[in-house]
Amino acid sequence: MSHGSDKIEDLTPEQAKKLVTEFKGGHLYLSGLTTLDADTAKALAEFKGLCLWLDGLTTLDADTAKALTESKGYELSFDGLTALDADSAKALAEFKGQILSLSGLNTLDADTARALAEFKGQCLWLDGLTTLDTDTAKALVASTAFNGFLRDLTNVDADTAKALAEFKGESLGLQGLTALDADTATAIAGFRGQCLWLDGLTALDADTAKALAEFKGHSLDLRGLTTLAPDTATALAEFKGKDLQLSGLTNADADTAKALAEFKGRELWLDGLTTLDADSAKALAGFRGAYLSLSGLTTLDAKAAKALAAAEKWNGDLSALTSLNSPDSVAIALALATRKGPLKLPNLKKISPKTHTALLKKEDVEIPLLETLELIPEPDGSATDDFVIPDGF
Repeated sequence: MSHGSDKIEDLTPEQAKKLVTEFKGGHLYLSGLTTLDADTAKALAEFKGLCLWLDGLTTLDADTAKALTESKGYELSFDGLTALDADSAKALAEFKGQILSLSGLNTLDADTARALAEFKGQCLWLDGLTTLDTDTAKALVASTAFNGFLRDLTNVDADTAKALAEFKGESLGLQGLTALDADTATAIAGFRGQCLWLDGLTALDADTAKALAEFKGHSLDLRGLTTLAPDTATALAEFKGKDLQLSGLTNADADTAKALAEFKGRELWLDGLTTLDADSAKALAGFRGAYLSLSGLTTLDAKAAKALAAAEKWNGDLSALTSLNSPDSVAIALALATRKGPLKLPNLKKISPKTHTALLKKEDVEIPLLETLELIPEPDGSATDDFVIPDGF
């Protein structure tokens, strides 16, 4: 149970005491409060629920912070704060709960970071930081609670990247970076965790890709890239991890597809592709990992369908395909029906009778019930015949 109290803009200690006594929910929102004194904070700290959100506060002094950290709850949130001094940070770090959220801070000096690093809970949120120097980065990664996500950080130099790479957590998220040079990429690739999130990058050259491919973890997420040159794809394919996430790519020519198919990991995600020509499909069919995902495809021609159907590692997911209405639809369906593995078209809406019949040649195809489909005239102009649904459908 939650309680939203956006309309409460000020509280006396007596009112705060009455509020926390009468409220029986687990989550107390007080985002309407913009100021708070220590006595009122002390009263609020008596709240017996899980989470206390004070995201309307724009300033917080050390005495008020110290009073609030007496809370026995699970989470304290101060996402409205844009600045914090070391004394207040030191007080907040005494909170005995598990989550301390300060996602509104856009800058942090090293002394304040060192103070916050003393927080012993499970998660310290600071993903609103837009700038970060090397000393502050070193202080953050020394924290056992810092979660490694800096989603709004838009720029980082090689020295700061090297400091961040010392983070001991499982994931490092730098989603705010839109560009990266090779030296900085080399530093970041030194991260010894399992997942590296760089899904804000919109461009990547071959040298930088080569540096990132040296990352020794399991997953490299680059879904912000919309295009990829063949030489950059070749460099990325050298990544030795399990999962290469490139679901932002909106096109891939045959050379790029051929290069990506050389990736030796388990999973290759290309869910941003909406169309695929036959040559690119044939190239991707050469992928020898465990899982090739192309669930964003909205159109296919017969040749591309035939190539995909022969791709052993393709997962067979065509969730974005909502209609089969091109003149070669029957040929597309017949090609897809030859697939040996799963074939899923769960969002199909429009199909002709002949195309439907052709799809049903694959007994385990996943398509919507006939009565939910819009049956359209044969796209090639041929006569529409009656059809019989095979037993088992």
